Amino acid sequence: MCSAPNGRKNRPRSAANIFQLSKPLQRDPERRESTESTRKAQRAVEECRMTVQDFNTLVALYREQVITIGEISADYPSLRAVLHRTRTKGCTMAQAAHQNLTVISGSGPEDGEIHPEICRLFIQLQCCLEMFITEMLKSMCLLGVLQLHRKGKDSYPEPRLDFKMDESSDVPILEEHSSSPVDYQHESWLVCTDIENIERDMREMRNLLSKLRETMPLPLKNQVLSEVS
Repeated sequence: MCSAPNGRKNRPRSAANIFQLSKPLQRDPERRESTESTRKAQRAVEECRMTVQDFNTLVALYREQVITIGEISADYPSLRAVLHRTRTKGCTMAQAAHQNLTVISGSGPEDGEIHPEICRLFIQLQCCLEMFITEMLKSMCLLGVLQLHRKGKDSYPEPRLDFKMDESSDVPILEEHSSSPVDYQHESWLVCTDIENIERDMREMRNLLSKLRETMPLPLKNQVLSEVS
């Protein structure tokens, strides 16, 4: 051992004193949970934004399809099938968008402040729903008017004259054909079924619109109530 200048002996330093190991920094668990919850909220908002955007695009497509009802160039049964598929898909997307909005608006900050993006999505979904309902009403009216027009024409069907050559003669023979009433009755039943389905979907979307207005953030809800009144 070495003696100190003042006569006292110096104790040897331990390895722990010589090589001081730095302790790993421990993250605050509350901060980590807060960061993870923020990321989940951002992902939820992004998914909801995409759903509302897709619904908006589909409503625009449905509007273009409704416009073609009654056009001579449009295939009537095929068009009704396309309208049915688009309308059904739109109802499913609207319900999914409303469910997503309800979740992200209910899991907002504790101070009650709503993110502007959520308010924007509420307004977009409300406008898309209103337009979707309007287009369904338009399609129902056009199908009804077209059905009445077809009924009036089929009540007094014009005979169709076809030329048929007789093997024993060079003179063509006229044959008269008329449309079958069975075909018209089946077609009429299909159109009436479509109209009933449209009425059902309209009621469903109107109920969804009422629920959407109820779950809106308070500033938006007050604005909607003031506009309605």
